Amino acid sequence: MKVKQSFLSLILVALVVVATNSYASSYEAFNDTYRISTEDVAVSSKDVAKCWNIVYGDSSRPVKVFLKQTKNGDEYTVRSSYFEVKYVNGAKGFGVRELRGSEQKVPADLNYKVLNNVNLNSQKIISGAKVADGQVLEMIADFLPELINDEFKTILN
Repeated sequence: MKVKQSFLSLILVALVVVATNSYASSYEAFNDTYRISTEDVAVSSKDVAKCWNIVYGDSSRPVKVFLKQTKNGDEYTVRSSYFEVKYVNGAKGFGVRELRGSEQKVPADLNYKVLNNVNLNSQKIISGAKVADGQVLEMIADFLPELINDEFKTILN
């Protein structure tokens, strides 16, 4: 009787392991390769000087980046349907900020769920000096995935 019970337990464990492995292998990992392309600004605006798309992996959902030039430096608003942040590049350095008030287009509760607050705080100062214009988009594309909570990373792909 104990032999049958042990044998059935062993079979049950084997089935759980096989099921877990097949689930894990079907899970699509985040693809951190990206392409950056320029997009024409549809409407001439004082708030948007330039616009780019960042596409991670083979995604059909690009992340939009909008440049706004201010007296304190350049503000790069990074936005998708699920989250939004702003990277600021000026005399005080380069880092991320949350969007507030009229700048927000994504519901705050959704933005809060998708973004990792610890990593958001750690990226407030990425560089203590202004970053060269040619490097800013590359840095945004490199640092952005770290802001997304692991369970939401696939929204970038």
